[in-house]
Amino acid sequence: MKFFQHQARARRHTLQLLLLMTLAVTTLVSLSSLGLGLLWRELSQEYGQPKVLNWAVVAVVAVLMLLVVVLGSWYQRWRLRAGGKVIAEHLGGRLINDSPRGREEQRLLNIVEEMALASGASMPAVYVLPEDAINAFAAGLTPEQAVLGITRGALTHLDRDELQGMVAHEFSHIHNGDMRLNTHLLAVIHGLLVFSLAGIAVLRQAEKQHLGSDRHRFFWQIIFAVLGLALWLFGCLGSLLGNLIKAAICRQREFLADASAVQFTRNPQGIAGALKKIGGSSAGSRLRAFAAAQYSHLYFHQGVKLRLERLFATHPPLAARIQRLDPQWDGRFMPL
Repeated sequence: MKFFQHQARARRHTLQLLLLMTLAVTTLVSLSSLGLGLLWRELSQEYGQPKVLNWAVVAVVAVLMLLVVVLGSWYQRWRLRAGGKVIAEHLGGRLINDSPRGREEQRLLNIVEEMALASGASMPAVYVLPEDAINAFAAGLTPEQAVLGITRGALTHLDRDELQGMVAHEFSHIHNGDMRLNTHLLAVIHGLLVFSLAGIAVLRQAEKQHLGSDRHRFFWQIIFAVLGLALWLFGCLGSLLGNLIKAAICRQREFLADASAVQFTRNPQGIAGALKKIGGSSAGSRLRAFAAAQYSHLYFHQGVKLRLERLFATHPPLAARIQRLDPQWDGRFMPL
């Protein structure tokens, strides 16, 4: 496997998608600001003012909308400040660093220590999840806060090389800064979602008002209803585009993590074998924990079932990942 070429290609695609995310947010804010500026022009005409688009109003609205996105993003990052420990506990994980149970957990700690040395990272907190599926995750805003989670199914079904490949993949997420990138993406999408919540609040307020015969009052009720609908549509469209781009970025980062894992282990068959066993397992990689969907972008492979999976999947298809790691693969998974 030409892992350096794969790494360069994944980083290049990630940069393109990040620029696309910036362009999408900028375009949405610009169009929405222009629309509200036109609405302001119509309101001004109603009160006898000249029918001229006030660009100062458009600029102020754009700045206010960007401020809402920034504040909403900051709030989401503040919520995630506690690090990966919270996520591991939400998924039912048990910390094993000080008290491993049995040879499988001790083998896991040995592998994690080896990969920490290979990647130049510090030894993270290691959690075992009570899941039959074969999966793993790395979480935390900084390498110092990072935790590593491995399912019981992975410990049971994977041999040492395969488990090492999976752990190396998760260490590459730490090494490449993917945890911080994912947090920033989630924060931006949350900032866009604030507009939907604000639009719903405005629509509910307009609905509570009783329509009267007063033309002036009726006019303002219509204006608030249109404003609420516009905010809701902006938030929904922004969140939809944001999630599509986020999923595409995450898929590229998974390819990057696979290539980096090969760099750390020098053994593409290890991680390829883990992926083949996921495809051949009845439990697959699906997690049953109630909070699993919240962290779908963190896992080694897709941890939850999604609607329109080809568009919103945060991980590439198993076959695509295996083919890059093992070009001679015959297309058959390893049954368990």
